[in-house]
Amino acid sequence: MKKFLKLAVAGLLIAGGTSVAMAEGVDVSVDSIFTALSSSSNLQATVDNLVASGANPQAIVSVAAAAGIPLNTVKELQVCKNSASADANVLGASCMRQSSITTAYAAGANDPMKFLPASAAGKVKKQETK
Repeated sequence: MKKFLKLAVAGLLIAGGTSVAMAEGVDVSVDSIFTALSSSSNLQATVDNLVASGANPQAIVSVAAAAGIPLNTVKELQVCKNSASADANVLGASCMRQSSITTAYAAGANDPMKFLPASAAGKVKKQETK
């Protein structure tokens, strides 16, 4: 029983450390991108926040495809990455071209399991024991 209690306490400490680390930086994993896109009421604002947080624009489009967001909706989005020079005198933005958006969308649509969180794959079925 003591061993179980020690393992439980150790697990809580590790989980607490992980959540503190996540709170310091914005999570731009596939899971968080999927959650943000699938629960968003304003896709453009969500995409802007994800890109500003450091998410890969191609990954955002691919996850959108895997999440089932229509291609026409994704093509209407401005997927742009802002940049500034070291002295902040030159500001710029690079936006994904329509052909790049279509290519990234196709990657997500053709291989959705690569871009969906594991929980979206369905419940794990118990194996029969013989």
